[in-house]
Amino acid sequence: MATFPEAERYIQFLLVQLAGRNEHHVFEQIVYQIALRRLSSNIVPATGPVSAGGDQGRDAESYYTSLPDELPEAGGFVGRATTEPWVMAASVQKPPLDGKIRDDLKSICSRGEPVRRVAFFAAHEIPVAARHRLQKHARDTYDVALDVFDGQAVASMLTQGDLVWIAQRFLDVPSAMIPDEPAEAHPDWYRSTLTALRERPDRRLTPGALSEVRNGLRHATFDDEARVDLPEWLGYVGEFIDSGDGELALRARYERVLAVLRGKNSLDGVEADIRAVIDAALSSERVALLDDAGQLLLYWAGAWLRHLGTTNAEELRELDLRLRQHVTALVEATDGAVYPVRKASLLDVAARLSLHPRWHQIARPAAGVLPTPLETTRLRLEGEIVPDVNPASRPVDVTEAMDCLEQLVHLLPQARAFPVGGVSETFQMFAPALTEDPRYEKIRDALDAAQADLTGDSSVAARCRDRAMAFLRAERPLDALRELHEVKVNWWHGDTLRGALLTMRMIGKIYGDLDLQQAARQYALTVVAVAASPSGQEHEDLLPAALTQAMAHTHAAGHWGDALALGGLAFMAHHLFADAPEDYPSHGYIQQLDFHASMVMLSAERFRPALLPALRGLINADYLADLDEHLPLIRPSFTPTEQQFIRNADDQLTGRPFSDAGAHRDLNFAALGTTWLIRCDNTRATVLAAERFAAAVQITLAELAPHDPLFLPQDILVRVITGTPLGGGDRVTFRPNNHAIDCTVILSPYSPSTDHPAFERELSATVVHLLAHLSARPNEAFMSLVQTTFARGLLHKLISGRPYDEVAGLLTDAHYDTLRQTAMSPWLGEPFQPPTAPQLAQPTTPGPGYDRPRALDMIRDNYTDLPQVLSETMPRVLADADTRTGLEELREEGWLDWQILLALANVAANLRLEQAHPGSIPRDYLTRFFQTPESDYETELPLSAFTADCLRAQMDVTLLAVAQRRWNLGSGMKTPNLQALKELLTTRYNFATDDVPHGDLLNGAQV
Repeated sequence: MATFPEAERYIQFLLVQLAGRNEHHVFEQIVYQIALRRLSSNIVPATGPVSAGGDQGRDAESYYTSLPDELPEAGGFVGRATTEPWVMAASVQKPPLDGKIRDDLKSICSRGEPVRRVAFFAAHEIPVAARHRLQKHARDTYDVALDVFDGQAVASMLTQGDLVWIAQRFLDVPSAMIPDEPAEAHPDWYRSTLTALRERPDRRLTPGALSEVRNGLRHATFDDEARVDLPEWLGYVGEFIDSGDGELALRARYERVLAVLRGKNSLDGVEADIRAVIDAALSSERVALLDDAGQLLLYWAGAWLRHLGTTNAEELRELDLRLRQHVTALVEATDGAVYPVRKASLLDVAARLSLHPRWHQIARPAAGVLPTPLETTRLRLEGEIVPDVNPASRPVDVTEAMDCLEQLVHLLPQARAFPVGGVSETFQMFAPALTEDPRYEKIRDALDAAQADLTGDSSVAARCRDRAMAFLRAERPLDALRELHEVKVNWWHGDTLRGALLTMRMIGKIYGDLDLQQAARQYALTVVAVAASPSGQEHEDLLPAALTQAMAHTHAAGHWGDALALGGLAFMAHHLFADAPEDYPSHGYIQQLDFHASMVMLSAERFRPALLPALRGLINADYLADLDEHLPLIRPSFTPTEQQFIRNADDQLTGRPFSDAGAHRDLNFAALGTTWLIRCDNTRATVLAAERFAAAVQITLAELAPHDPLFLPQDILVRVITGTPLGGGDRVTFRPNNHAIDCTVILSPYSPSTDHPAFERELSATVVHLLAHLSARPNEAFMSLVQTTFARGLLHKLISGRPYDEVAGLLTDAHYDTLRQTAMSPWLGEPFQPPTAPQLAQPTTPGPGYDRPRALDMIRDNYTDLPQVLSETMPRVLADADTRTGLEELREEGWLDWQILLALANVAANLRLEQAHPGSIPRDYLTRFFQTPESDYETELPLSAFTADCLRAQMDVTLLAVAQRRWNLGSGMKTPNLQALKELLTTRYNFATDDVPHGDLLNGAQV
């Protein structure tokens, strides 16, 4: 259903269109019906059309009645009648209207009966200043009062519950443009309407009467107390269906279906209504009816999912295709340059029909699993997540839908009055299924921009939130993060700041679920910092839960000393800012706080009792007393061995317990094939710098993940120190290591006088510099990915409002000193390996640039070309038992014949190079070597150079050549991790499996 602003804007556009079609008589009928219900009931229309000049400027005028004076307390006709003579005038003329209104005033006041008031209705907008000038002119010149109702005012009145039928009848407004309930709940109105229907002398089957019945029917559907009246309302709406009036009957059928489905959780007796509306739509050109038919078909399918009704998946699909075919024909027949709103409306219907799932390909959930239609509607109206069949897993015709949406957004600048809310809501619901289409972002941004023009940036934020929830339901947290970051930005101001803070907590939770605990902690602590600031005082109630969330992320990172201290702060905030703080069960975060704190104390008590004095000194006396009271209740049940405890901890945490104790502190995480250990001195400034760096790396990895940065799978050891590089050198320095990345990162310490922009640039540049050395992509290609992430807001995601050191600096120097001076003996068991969230696992899909036919062609060339450069050596190798045994070992290790050939040929090339005279080596030596038959050489090559070990060593070097020449891959390190490169080539480029049919190399066959 449309919102009131959308409905008003759409109706206002339709009013303006009346002028273009010279339908001033329709506008007169519309405003006459409004005047009867809003101004006075004792009016009659004039008898001459405006265009003929026969009405003397009067489109309607009042007639005398004394009933208001005689019956001052009466309602109905008498209650709305007036004894004051007045006249109504209407015009669809385009602005400026000053001259038109002055002429009408002159005509009205110089002819006919004297009047005291004139009401002028215009289809177009009239500026406020112009209205005031005209009202003064009417008073000064004619001594009459002038009321001016322009197109915006008329449109606003036509969205009101008792007048909307006028828009439906005269402007063909779709049922979906009417809100589910009247703008306000009016029990008195509801009861008086129901009483009037019960006491009516005969049936009144008019559009206005249907509007009244519809409002009552919807109220009875949604209101639990009024639902007892639902059968009666269904009887009243059934009268319109039985009357046979085509248009009214179809609208009544629509309302009856929704009322029975939502109010009774059934389709008994109304499936014929659905079929009747769809059948009528299939032969109609009315957009409103086509839209109603599409909506009813979707409701019908939702009922089928819930095992309601008698339809089947095949019928639903067949009707969808027929409607789509009909609407597509109407789209093609409509000129968007002449009728942009009509074409946009048809494209909207066509897109939504294309997004109806192919129901015959969906397995229905068991009966009772999904919420009822009424529950679903209520959840959506309240903005809650609706349990449903996952939109991402629904088989829908995405390409066809996106074709329609692409055309639609192209029309939006011309179709300014098109109500974008409906199509936007559909787009958000199906966003997970649409993101793979390359047009997704263009269409999303165009719809958001159109919505922002209507209702502002905050509405765009709400739409991003809705899309994020859809992505979370589809188990796509990285896409949800992207949308939630946009929510954070658009709501980051006074009126919607609370929404931004709650969004940041959700962002933190998602990072935590991705095992990126430093990033999660940063966002939770930013909420704390803002809520505790003078500008955030009205949000202080968020402090306890946000601190508890930060504690949970810190606990998950293995920094249990910090977690305990944050728990103490959360406990204090709870008693300062929570409502009814002593009512612990009413505050869900208390249980989480107690669990983590108890785990810290009990594990130290059982396995590392030497830590207890330090831990007890990290928290305030009140919280310590609360823990001492709580721990005896759960101590008997905490009985694991150290091995069991560590095994469970490794399964659940991203760092070993108490990894913040001792002279050094470790931060662990893993993502995209890389496994990180960030180590620093355990001092406050250095720890905050290391956490700042870790959080930034984690956020950047999450942003790069959808773009496949192609990191080599390897360990990353980073030592963080604070200071300034000597001589202006790099902030990242690498140590030689062929098995891992080993580097030192130098970061500036934070202080209140820190230049924030420079601080942010330093952090982002340092992170990017390091990550560029981890990727196998060419540097230019990797930096292009980085530029894409910055264009999508990476910088504001790294900072999250305030510098990390500022928001995380809650703990004192003494806290860090205590932990640094506390010895922590190593845990038993295997070395710690941090977990990787499934969404951040190293990809196993073919790597960027991989082309299997091209790979096989190059392998085929190896079998064709390499034997000639080994034509003399290969028979000798196979004839020598020891050398041949070495080749067999390589085969058993998984080497393919083309790899053996390549290693043999490269060894031979190096040996021939050594034999050549230094001054005779051409620059294109390798090219010439591979083109020269070995028979051209006089000297035999020593077989000792072709052992298995020699070939293994050669293959390590050959890997770089294969990666570079075939796939344009490499390493930014001077000492590359060749084993990691081989693993990447094997996983992403089929290095260990791609081969072509060939003769048996070791049997001397012609390969």
